[in-house]
Amino acid sequence: MDFFELGDKTSLICADPMTIEAVRTTLHELGFKYHTAETPELAIERMRYTVYDCIIVHENFAGSSIRSNAVLNFLSPLPMAQRRYSYVCLIGPSLKTLDAMQAFAQSVHLVLNPADLPNLGPILKKGLAEFESLYRAFKETYAAMGEK
Repeated sequence: MDFFELGDKTSLICADPMTIEAVRTTLHELGFKYHTAETPELAIERMRYTVYDCIIVHENFAGSSIRSNAVLNFLSPLPMAQRRYSYVCLIGPSLKTLDAMQAFAQSVHLVLNPADLPNLGPILKKGLAEFESLYRAFKETYAAMGEK
């Protein structure tokens, strides 16, 4: 497990071992440090104490379905001010890569089909850049107010 220092780009991976390996490589190339969670309980506990820049969740994490996914169910009701700090990517076989409507319906920023994992690097890089650009003013205003 990586230890995070101030200024590190942080991520949490909630997925099966094959997906974790592909995602780790991509995140490392993008300069992220990461934690992995073996159980939904561990993932939720880590999210309570750490604000991750990027969260990668598999739709069937820990044998769940997309509707019963504890990590997604934890993230979706969070206050929007808190959600603005974490980019959430959902990976799953029932998803169509880069489908904005599916992403919106699942309250995530990006959806990805596992068949497109080899392209995760460029897709994630572009998505993170758009996310940062979109919320830069929000984050700067909050910081100026002394909020985070």
